[in-house]
Amino acid sequence: MYLPQIILIIASLAIILLWFRRGYPQSRPEEGRSSLPTTALAAWVVASAVFGANFYVLRFPGFFDISIERLLFLLIVFTLVVGLFQGRVQFQKNITIEVIMGLFVTVSLYSMLQTGFLPTSPDFPSPWFVFISGYLFPFVVFVYAKHYIVHNNDTILIFHALFYFGLYLAIIAFFEYSDLRQYVFPSYINDPELSLLHLERARGPFLNAAFNGVGILIGLISGLHLLQTKKGFGKFFYQAALLLFFPGVFFTLTRSVYLGLLITLLIFLGWYKTSFSKWKLISLPLALVLILAVANAPRLLSEDRREGGVYQVAEVNIRLALLEKSYTLFAENPLTGVGLAQFIPASLRSYTGRTPFVAEEAGSQFQHNHLLGIATELGAPGLLLYLLMIVLILRRLNQLAGKLPPDGIMGNNLRIVILAIWCVYLNNNLFVEPSNNIFVNAVPFLFAGLADGLYTRSMKVDGLHAPSLRAGLATPSSMRVIRGHV
Repeated sequence: MYLPQIILIIASLAIILLWFRRGYPQSRPEEGRSSLPTTALAAWVVASAVFGANFYVLRFPGFFDISIERLLFLLIVFTLVVGLFQGRVQFQKNITIEVIMGLFVTVSLYSMLQTGFLPTSPDFPSPWFVFISGYLFPFVVFVYAKHYIVHNNDTILIFHALFYFGLYLAIIAFFEYSDLRQYVFPSYINDPELSLLHLERARGPFLNAAFNGVGILIGLISGLHLLQTKKGFGKFFYQAALLLFFPGVFFTLTRSVYLGLLITLLIFLGWYKTSFSKWKLISLPLALVLILAVANAPRLLSEDRREGGVYQVAEVNIRLALLEKSYTLFAENPLTGVGLAQFIPASLRSYTGRTPFVAEEAGSQFQHNHLLGIATELGAPGLLLYLLMIVLILRRLNQLAGKLPPDGIMGNNLRIVILAIWCVYLNNNLFVEPSNNIFVNAVPFLFAGLADGLYTRSMKVDGLHAPSLRAGLATPSSMRVIRGHV
């Protein structure tokens, strides 16, 4: 029954096997261990997805809850504060992105002052939780990564953490898809009382198949970039492990994840530099994939996800109705919005337009488009600030061109890797509301901070050499000096 899908997966796997059979120029990590601040950050990133309140929590009624993820984040904040006193964390030059983040935080706080920090009903999302998980914590991670992820070993540790976490997601995705629930860890993934959403799909510790797919794709991207540091059995292990990510994507049964995989492959094929011609190498497997896709077009147009179908019209109608609802609410409050995390209560109070026709009530639906959600809840100022922040981050990747070594884990390909992660993130946000998921928001901003830190250090190097260049003296290129940093 699944023969066409199995053939498609095998053909896709052949692409990556042929690609990496040709090898990479080997990148030699510098001697020494990763720093403690980077280790803490890597641990927190994984804990934010797996070891949150659903895993274990100590509750102090009337005060706060303590989870493993929150304890690790307190360590990150403490490290930042210590860095401020030690002079390692500075806000003197190249802080445009941080200023925009500060303005966005100000708009969010003002919105909550007007509409409340707590939900008006237990069934509604908490504005304060949406604020810290969608914006505040990721912004803190941006600053942290900018100042603390400096060396090769630090970057390699982050990529390793994301790769192995993605591998874990891909493995348990098989158990979820095959209904082998006894092998799924943590067990709360199987708990219908926590959430019935996507229970029939591979939803992972996020309890959401779309977010689970983002985690798998980030792991795939990390593994592809790490291959250049591997040789011998280690390289063989990574190549074999990467094959598990493709069926893992399919097990999510989510169209936005399929599209994210396609975007990732196109970016790597088009811009990721290797020592061989990628297009010549994969032309035959790619042709087989396209032929099989055409041959199985009727299945692709099926409404059955397990048959490989992507033609679920009912869900499209739900999203269109929610987008119409968002647009109507935005038109009513274009400057201030309805308030952070107030989409559901505001729509129940005032919206009278078209609603989804499925069994779930329209009022229980989150937004399904992040940018339109920001516009609806924070108004035009919030949307413009967030868009400007994205533009500045992508511009920073472009500005790094020519400032990084041609190869290595922190070489020019790092720009392409970060671009791929951000494209997966932005693509996912076109179909879901990610503000309640810390991991999905934190990882892109982590790499944005890494890129901004590289650019800041490159500007310092250029400034050091400027007097010598004006005097006409020979001096090493900034690229060689940056290589010394990374």
